[in-house]
Amino acid sequence: MLKSLVLIAAAALLTGCSGSTTTTTRTPSAATSPPATSASTTDAAPTAEQTAWAAQVCTATTTLKRDAQGLASVARTGGDVAAKLTAQMAVIKASANTLATTITAVPVGSDSDPELAAVKASADQFTESAAALEAGVMALEGKSGSSMVTGLGTVASAASTALSKLGATGQAIKAAAKDGKTSLGQAFGAAPPCSSMSSE
Repeated sequence: MLKSLVLIAAAALLTGCSGSTTTTTRTPSAATSPPATSASTTDAAPTAEQTAWAAQVCTATTTLKRDAQGLASVARTGGDVAAKLTAQMAVIKASANTLATTITAVPVGSDSDPELAAVKASADQFTESAAALEAGVMALEGKSGSSMVTGLGTVASAASTALSKLGATGQAIKAAAKDGKTSLGQAFGAAPPCSSMSSE
């Protein structure tokens, strides 16, 4: 009976992680930010450094998304679920740090680009939501029975929220690439790892 309850909760975690990637609640804000820039001018073509940076940001974003979604498969493996989720959370934190560091390492002269602000803000929001996710995972330690089921439900909800925030980062990147009025926007449009994100 206990195993069945844990599997049910794991299924809820899977649903929460996989379904949240289509959330577009942040799209309106991303779509309304471009008009704040000039409607008739376009910045110079991106430098090689800017395009390389954009590629690294998109790669880090994709990696973080994959690692966050990995919580679902971990929850379904059985055994010491709490320990396995804790280990996966460490992987997620490392990927989140990589993304944050990469975004911060924007090429010299690009720090005032409006496209950077939107991407950084959404990534920061993921970092905040990841803290709640980590707290939920840590709370599973020592839990069993119905308490474990309830705890997994909390983790599923937190994972869904975190993936929604990360989805906003992807939307900000796509919006920047589509707008293409700034150097970084064009860099996102030119970087292959960013182009592949448009099909997700």
